[in-house]
Amino acid sequence: MSDLQAPLRPKRKKGLVDFLVHFRWIFVIFFVLPFSTLYYFLIYLGDVRSEMKSYKQRQKEHDENVLKVVKRLKQRNPKKDGLVCTARKPWIAVGMRNVDYKRARHYEVDLSAFRNILEIDKQRMIARVEPLVNMGQITRVTVPMNLSLAVVAELDDLTVGGLINGYGIEGSSHIYGLFSDTVVAYEIVLADGRVVRATKDNEYSDLFYAIPWSQGTLGFLVAAEIKLIPVKEYMRLTYTPVVGNLQDLAQDMPLKKRPRRRGIKLTM
Repeated sequence: MSDLQAPLRPKRKKGLVDFLVHFRWIFVIFFVLPFSTLYYFLIYLGDVRSEMKSYKQRQKEHDENVLKVVKRLKQRNPKKDGLVCTARKPWIAVGMRNVDYKRARHYEVDLSAFRNILEIDKQRMIARVEPLVNMGQITRVTVPMNLSLAVVAELDDLTVGGLINGYGIEGSSHIYGLFSDTVVAYEIVLADGRVVRATKDNEYSDLFYAIPWSQGTLGFLVAAEIKLIPVKEYMRLTYTPVVGNLQDLAQDMPLKKRPRRRGIKLTM
C-alpha cells in the first residue's frame, strides 16, 4: 500500500499540555518574570547586607559556619547515612549536570551561609572569598578599587565554588589559564571533619592540584584565595588590519612585529 492510500491517522485530542504550551507567554509574563525578579532582588539585598559588614565580622561568621559543617560531618554514621553531598537544590545549579545522585540515600551538609567576601588584600593582591560568592558580587567590590580577578566569568550568577570545582574559563584564560589556575589556596573541610588549607607547596599540595574539576567529591570548599590584577577605568585598543592567509603572514612576519590576538593589540 502506498503512502497516498494509507489511512490518515486520527488527530490527537488537545489536552492541558497543549493549552499550556500555546499560552505559555501568560505563565512567563505573569509568573516566571515576577518571581525571578523578586528572587534575584532578595539575593542582591543579601549581598549588599554582606558588604556592609566589617571583614572582622565576616571572618567571625565564617569560623562559626565552618564549625557547623565540622559538627555536621562528625554526626554522620557512614553505615546508615549514605554519601555526603551539599544541601543545595538541583534547580539552583547553572548547567545541565545530572544530579540524580541526590535522589538516592545521602547525607546533606548545608553550605548556603558561605557567601561572603572575607578579605581583599591589596598588598598580596589576593581576594579571600567563600564558595557561594558570585562574579557580580566580587566585581562590585573590586572594580572601585581598580582591581579585578584575573579570570572573570561572563555570567554574574556563576559562583567561585562552581568555577573551581567545575570548568571555569573565560576570554582572559589565554593569558592566566583556567579560573582554578588563579587560585593560590583552598580551605577545605574533609570528610572526617578536618579543616585544612591546601597550597601548591605545603603538605596538602596533592589536594591543591586535585580540587579543580573534582565536582566537590574530595571535600567541602569553604574558602579560596584568588589572584587579583590591577585594572584601569579605560582600556586603549589598537587594531592592526591583517589581510591574507594568517599562516603565511605568521611565517613571513618577524616575531616582534606579529600582531597579538589575531590583529588586536590591547594595552592598559
